[in-house]
Amino acid sequence: MPLKDLLRARFTSAIQSIPQGWKILITDDHSQALLDTVYKQFDILQQNVTSVEPLHSPRQQMSVDAIYLLTPTLQNVDRIIADFSFGRTTYKSAHVYFIDGVDDGLAQRLTEGMPPGILQAFVELYCNFQAIEDRVFSLNAPWSMFTMFGNPGGISSSDLSKEAFEDDVKVAGRSILNVLATINENPHIRYYQPSHHAPLGPLASTAHQPGAPSSSAPHSQPQGASLRWRSAMGGSSSKSPVQGEYLSKKIAMQVQSDLDEYLQNNPEFPPASGRPRAVLFVLDRSVDPAAPLLHEFWYQAMANDLLNITDGVHYKYKYTNTVGGKEEKVANLDEEDPVWCSVRHLHMKDAIDTLMTDFGKFAQEHAGFRGGGNVNVNDLKDMLASLPQFQTQREQFSLHLDLAQECMNLFEKKKLSQVASVEQCCATGHTAEGKTPKTVVEEMVPLLDDRLNVTSLDKVRIIALYIMFREGVADEDRRRLYQHARLSISEQDMVNNMVNLGVKIIKDNSRTGKGRIRQKAAVSEGEYELSRYKPAVQIILEDQKANRLDLAQFPFTKDPPAELLPSSSSGGGGGSLRSGGGHGTQASHLQVSNNPSGSLRSARPTWHKAASQRATNTEGKQRFVIFIAGGMTYSEMRCAYTVGQALGKDVYIGSTHVLTPEFFCTQLRALGRGGVGANPPQPIPLHPEGPARINRAEPGGAATYQEILNHRHWRPPVGPPPLAPPPQPAATGSTSKLSSKKSGQSNLSNDMSQLSLQSGSEYAGSINGGGKKDKKDGEKKKKKLFGIKL
Repeated sequence: MPLKDLLRARFTSAIQSIPQGWKILITDDHSQALLDTVYKQFDILQQNVTSVEPLHSPRQQMSVDAIYLLTPTLQNVDRIIADFSFGRTTYKSAHVYFIDGVDDGLAQRLTEGMPPGILQAFVELYCNFQAIEDRVFSLNAPWSMFTMFGNPGGISSSDLSKEAFEDDVKVAGRSILNVLATINENPHIRYYQPSHHAPLGPLASTAHQPGAPSSSAPHSQPQGASLRWRSAMGGSSSKSPVQGEYLSKKIAMQVQSDLDEYLQNNPEFPPASGRPRAVLFVLDRSVDPAAPLLHEFWYQAMANDLLNITDGVHYKYKYTNTVGGKEEKVANLDEEDPVWCSVRHLHMKDAIDTLMTDFGKFAQEHAGFRGGGNVNVNDLKDMLASLPQFQTQREQFSLHLDLAQECMNLFEKKKLSQVASVEQCCATGHTAEGKTPKTVVEEMVPLLDDRLNVTSLDKVRIIALYIMFREGVADEDRRRLYQHARLSISEQDMVNNMVNLGVKIIKDNSRTGKGRIRQKAAVSEGEYELSRYKPAVQIILEDQKANRLDLAQFPFTKDPPAELLPSSSSGGGGGSLRSGGGHGTQASHLQVSNNPSGSLRSARPTWHKAASQRATNTEGKQRFVIFIAGGMTYSEMRCAYTVGQALGKDVYIGSTHVLTPEFFCTQLRALGRGGVGANPPQPIPLHPEGPARINRAEPGGAATYQEILNHRHWRPPVGPPPLAPPPQPAATGSTSKLSSKKSGQSNLSNDMSQLSLQSGSEYAGSINGGGKKDKKDGEKKKKKLFGIKL
């Protein structure tokens, strides 16, 4: 089932929890952003919702039930309580739905602070993630590249870098738990354990070699341009494998800990289903540093690489209207565009053929709109009835034909045929004929010398892939490559900082353990010469299906199940699932249908064949969930659809954020800066008036997940409007007005004092705290049904 449908079902369970009568929906900034990914405002109002209003606003009293759909923070809980404090009854009742798990202390604070009979529902939905496609989810946290892989810097910044790292690991683990709770899975968990490089980022301090007391971080770069690369050897003179704590393991263990706690609190989870037990793969960007650098020629990946598409969705283009004029329009490339969904995972050549064929059929079916042939009255009636659909489809075809043409124009202009040929040889390690490349340098140097057609960014990508292909180059050779390409210092840093992803930049003679995951040389029928590279994600999924995935490189967080051991005869396996009919924190109707299935062992992948009905039916299929810390590419997102269909599996993929080649190189440029994790170029969007950092027991120490939520989602407090003053006995005019004014000011002061600004760990004591003045500038406008003020 698509992730967006599952997420929508969670939100629907909250909105429809009050089946009869009018209600008001109250959200915060974060929960509203998640709601907007699966619901349109009109669809919400259609469910007897009078309006959707922000929590932190002076909402007026209404005689309706209230549904609070919120992020579980201390500030939000205090604001709910303020709606029903000191005799105030802002709404008839409160139905509270949190998008994530709630700390026990915070839950107690809410239940004890509400008047009797007001709190009618208190539910944890566990849907705190963003579903950006039907099979793709994201944490929308681009700063995590720096916190997880960035150079921690010296003593002054290392503590702050470690704090940011620990916080993001906790958030990633809990977000993955939210995904698992939404899809109702308790999976086996496997993680990537590299042996060819030392731990990266803030974890580099844990690196050591057997028999040695300690090892300095291999990526720690001395300050100063002359010494920039002496620490980027990517290896050591010793042939002993480097040991330490790796990022993927750290996140996987966090997920396992959160999942165990969730299972303990919800013994009936997961509900019974006929599908085998899922497998979760926790990876990080170092598993495949080549994928974000390659030029991809699949429709979605190529468009996002070459064109200016905002957030992978919004594309501005010009189209010809019905009177022949040119108009500029912003299109949304998402699941609501059927043309986009039909071609986004096709190779550009196939996509263009499909678009031309479908457009030809469309034009033939609507020949009457072109004015050709004899058109009678009945034809005119049919044409008018289908006019809105005709306009929409016509604009969609115009959009994608324009988009495809623009991509092909840039393909020719930038010499991407020659560029991609070199890239594919470097990334795969073999030519289109399956042989070892011997003329890569001869093909690469003219491209590096080209000032007119090959951009500097493309040269950076070529050089980085070449260095990975050679497993490091001599320092003098590296300088010559930079000189040929005429790269600036910041562009050189894009290549140099690949060492922070475990890439060996300077050639040496050391070999430590098994290298990066590489595809085997093979010539496949129907394979596109410029699209031969298989992302590591695809190789991992295929090896897992064939039960040949290396246990040393991809261990389990717990003892591996017998059916998934290499000695087992099972082809993909699945253990028995714990059954149950739901759990206390879930809406009762959020269940996976219990449809038993037959054998899930399928034949060899058939990439060139059309999808069968069996492949498109996901009921009963085993699920694979992939999480990549540090960003995922569009080619990896495509694997969730194409590889899942080929293997007969239901695949979901997610990451901290989505990468395009340009954005990846931009992040690489700053990755080696000392202390970048504590002050990343794409910082966490904290409110400027909020607390600067979390108060911790010791510098560099970990914070609780609740404290992280309290800090990241802080907003300026806005209390409820003051209560109307009680009736006063008749008095002289001036005296009565002055008394009423003072009374109103006193009520407002008392009400605002209830908004606590304590830290997340301070749950004890009274609610009273230091309040802030009511900030009315920049408030969100209230959304009313049909403009009626209730």
